[in-house]
Amino acid sequence: MDNLKEKGKTMKRGIISIMFAMFVLCLWSVPAKATPVTTIYDFLPEQSKLGVSGGFAGTSKAYPVEGQFQLSIDFDVGTASIDQVDATISEAIWYQSGRGEPPRLTQDLNTIFHMTELESMYVSDTQIDFLLEIECPFWGNYDIQLRLTFMDDLLHLRGGYSEPMPDSYQYDLDAVAGVIPEPATVLLLGLGGFVLRRRGGR
Repeated sequence: MDNLKEKGKTMKRGIISIMFAMFVLCLWSVPAKATPVTTIYDFLPEQSKLGVSGGFAGTSKAYPVEGQFQLSIDFDVGTASIDQVDATISEAIWYQSGRGEPPRLTQDLNTIFHMTELESMYVSDTQIDFLLEIECPFWGNYDIQLRLTFMDDLLHLRGGYSEPMPDSYQYDLDAVAGVIPEPATVLLLGLGGFVLRRRGGR
């Protein structure tokens, strides 16, 4: 009698194991649906500059850039976008958009470079090209171009544009940004360091 009970338990365990294996196999065989990859980057001020040149006086100056922005990439459809730009240059400058708006004094990088308006034209795992065509009702249209190049955990941003109006300025962005770790990653790294210190103190 005991042998029959033991055999019954063994058969149940075997059936459960087979069912679990089939469930895992089904999950593994269903293709995963890719989701957009979103990463927050932080500008490295010592390696990030916005060059401003031209104008009536023929000025030329490079302004360090600091702050952060969010980059979202959908490799399935080949699109990317820049969002939540919270970045500034070191000094306020007079900027005129060419859209018929009055000049304004600003340090906001997004205002000057229209980063959140840029549209992705080419997306790969090593490079993204952005473009924005601005319609200038008085002097003619112009383009803002920006290329992002991936370098491990760093991102190189390089691009520029020139306003079409007389005595206009040329804006050139040459910047490097680093990945800001997710809060969960920071927590895990902190816990790992704490455990290592505890073990080292024994």
